[in-house]
Amino acid sequence: MAIAKMNKVYLLGHQEEKDKALSILQQLAMVEIDEIQTGDAAAGTWAELLDTDHEQETLQGLEARLAEVRFALDFLDRYYPPKKSFLDALSREKKNVLPEELAAGAIVWSKVVDNVCSVLRQAEEKIMSLRNESTQLQNLKTILSPWEKLTAPLEELRATELVCMEAITLPSVELASLCDNLLAAIGEVYLSEVSVDRNEAYLFLAYPVSRTEELQKVVKQFNLSRQTFPALNGTVAENLARIEAEMAMLSSKREEVVAGAGKQVEFRETLEFYHDYLTMERDKKEKVGSLARTGDSFVVEGWMKEKDLPLLEKKLATACPTVTLVSRHPEKEEMPPVVLENTASIAPFELITNLYGTPHPHGIDPTFALTPFFVVFFGLCLSDAGYGLILTALAALVLWKVKLSKIASNAFYVILASGVSTIIFGALIGGWFGGLLPIEPFFFDAQKDPMRMLAWSLGIGVFQIFVGMGIKCHRNIRERKILDAVSDQLFWILLITGLILLAGALPGLQMLGRNLALLSAAGLVLTQGRTQKNIVMKFLSGLFSLYNITGFLGDILSYSRLLALGLATSVIAMAINMIGQMVGEAVPIIGPIIMVGFLIGGHIFNLVINILGSFVHSTRLQYLEFFNRFFETGGQAFKPFQLETKHLEVRGER
Repeated sequence: MAIAKMNKVYLLGHQEEKDKALSILQQLAMVEIDEIQTGDAAAGTWAELLDTDHEQETLQGLEARLAEVRFALDFLDRYYPPKKSFLDALSREKKNVLPEELAAGAIVWSKVVDNVCSVLRQAEEKIMSLRNESTQLQNLKTILSPWEKLTAPLEELRATELVCMEAITLPSVELASLCDNLLAAIGEVYLSEVSVDRNEAYLFLAYPVSRTEELQKVVKQFNLSRQTFPALNGTVAENLARIEAEMAMLSSKREEVVAGAGKQVEFRETLEFYHDYLTMERDKKEKVGSLARTGDSFVVEGWMKEKDLPLLEKKLATACPTVTLVSRHPEKEEMPPVVLENTASIAPFELITNLYGTPHPHGIDPTFALTPFFVVFFGLCLSDAGYGLILTALAALVLWKVKLSKIASNAFYVILASGVSTIIFGALIGGWFGGLLPIEPFFFDAQKDPMRMLAWSLGIGVFQIFVGMGIKCHRNIRERKILDAVSDQLFWILLITGLILLAGALPGLQMLGRNLALLSAAGLVLTQGRTQKNIVMKFLSGLFSLYNITGFLGDILSYSRLLALGLATSVIAMAINMIGQMVGEAVPIIGPIIMVGFLIGGHIFNLVINILGSFVHSTRLQYLEFFNRFFETGGQAFKPFQLETKHLEVRGER
């Protein structure tokens, strides 16, 4: 329910134990490693004695190895994609291995992967070669296709002693003009139209060799091109048939190559495990670039949670005798990374906080405060107990049956809590699939009494705003800012309370409300200008500060969206029921079947869009109306050096 206390840590040890120390840090995931600025006299004398560490050659080798494994996995995924359901994508099921098992397994995996990559690389080269041949044939087919009706053998399209035969093309719009000009200039000419498309005309031209000069004078007037077919014999139709046969043969060969490579699918898991192993090693070598070194020693600088120090000290003392761990509290100007610490029931709602931003390291974690409000608001917005039952059942089933990643698990936990809230508030204010189930509300019917629902929505809003101001007030008191707590929070709380009582929220207390409002307003006038030096400006600033009451009223009115969204869900559900009933009665025989299908589809649609609306608006109320009372962002989330694996989980270090 707070921001974890962080310590600055330094690890100093012998170079021979650097790899082992980094492995421990990586597996424990407790330290965020900072990059040390070496050779900087301003950083202190010790920094001048250090050099930047690196293992570039090893890193390049690992990157090359990773590229080969990625190629093999991409090849198999391209031609033999794994069959995964939506739930499989959410699952975090991994193979558990001990550190010593990982090292031994890597040796075995390496040999297998070498063979697999070699086979798949050869297959890829063959496929590329076949693809290039197929592309060439396809290009040739594209060229020949317009000439398919040309019956003359292609090898005869040349000049003999007496006659010249050519295949020519020109824009379609010039075809008629060319014919007229050729006939007028040269009577002894044969021009045949092979095919014509929207833009181009494909022609067969034959003329006496003796009239070549005259023909050239004519064709110069047109955008004419001569088409040649070198190294081709036979008619165009015969060549196209040959091309089709060759392309089919290439396709068959490609399928054979892919089928042969498919035998390597059985090693997909090995490739995935080895990819994870290489990723771990690559990450370690990359992180070395953030370290510093002397001739024989290395230095690690970073941040970690104070409570984790004993465990890290114990692990290092056991595995790395030369490594010394030094820690200190953050200095005043330092900004340590932020870790939120909440109970198991509250921690999943940190994702709501993180969507807004990371709290300031010296600020407040709002997760505990926002959780009940978010859950209540979601239930009021969705407000249909039938929908809540569906939501709760789906979330519970997924959490029970699927081993999820941490992010997915937290998301489904939030959905589960929101579903339970929806059941409760749907039952209280009346909502079972838009009245499809005739169950009376346990409290009141929001559709029949919307003003009562509006009053409750605004009342909850006022309460949340007061909680936010109370949190800020408490923080000011802890920091010994008593005047700020009284002036900036307490007076405003009393003023709003007084105005609410004056408006008749509680009959008989109007006089108390008036007095409370006047006293708190006077307190605001006297204190809100306290930063001003001139007494007149102090008074005017305090007086004008009363205008801020409009902002508070606007924030309170924002909670009317709880009424609006709740009614929207019910009204749309009722409309779906009415339309479904009308369709069922209007269509004979199959009407009931159509009605059931329409009701199922309609209610699923309504559920989905209103889940989105409930989440967005419940979250919005936290960010805009609640957080602005006390929440301060500006922190950087804690990013420990850790294992980034998809298929392996290394255990045994904790």
